[in-house]
Amino acid sequence: MLEFLLEEKDFIEPTQVCVWIQPNSNFCGTNLSEIKLPEKCFMLGILREGKVILATENPVIYAGDRILAIAIHSMMAPCLKATLKRTHPVYYSLNTCSLDEQPLSIKKA
Repeated sequence: MLEFLLEEKDFIEPTQVCVWIQPNSNFCGTNLSEIKLPEKCFMLGILREGKVILATENPVIYAGDRILAIAIHSMMAPCLKATLKRTHPVYYSLNTCSLDEQPLSIKKA
């Protein structure tokens, strides 16, 4: 049934999606082209510091970026958003490691 709706030319209404990249995003530090998108969805680029970086430049994704993508059929937009919003369950940064911040104190019994 999904294929029928996606192939129906008169029913197609593209939807643009803009997703803010959180510090614990699965995509921080990866290239834009490495993200596997749902069917009929495509990358447009990244919005960073008020400038658009096109997907053809294959930029590295950083926290605070906004990923711009398009779902050719509006029905796929929620799936596209969910894909781009994937995060790690625990906050971490490639620049800092919470294990380095405090020494581990081991008490002997």
